[in-house]
Amino acid sequence: MTKRKRTEKSRYKHESTGDHCTCAAYVAEMMCKKKAEIKNQGSLPFKFWNTEPWKHTFKYQMTLANKILKDSRISEQALVRAVKSTEFDRLNIFSLKHPKALGIIKKYQSVINEESHSKQDIETKKNPKHRTKKFGNKGNIFKRLKDIEDGKEEEEDYGI
Repeated sequence: MTKRKRTEKSRYKHESTGDHCTCAAYVAEMMCKKKAEIKNQGSLPFKFWNTEPWKHTFKYQMTLANKILKDSRISEQALVRAVKSTEFDRLNIFSLKHPKALGIIKKYQSVINEESHSKQDIETKKNPKHRTKKFGNKGNIFKRLKDIEDGKEEEEDYGI
């Protein structure tokens, strides 16, 4: 039995098997896990989506997740963050069909949008030149006189 390899679409991992999966399958597994906790059924068995009590629930949650992700305004990151949030736990949301689920997901999408806009692009120079003038004490009077004799008075301004 070979494990599914990581691709661009399957960048998440199933918690029960460790195989790579799509975002919809990952979210569906999390929702089934929450439902099992609410019903006090304990942990889910290995590849629970093939067993009869969970087969329909997993497929339904996966369909709902794919439907939400089809909306181009909602990203995978927002969906995963929302499902893992304390708001889902506090409201006992264990299905993506819950009336408040989509509102929470949209809220997390707006948070992600704000985070991406607030990032600043800082340009850095590869070979920065350091400042030659120093602030503060500009040297003693003898150094100034020596520099004037050597002809450096044009290059450095001593503020005299």
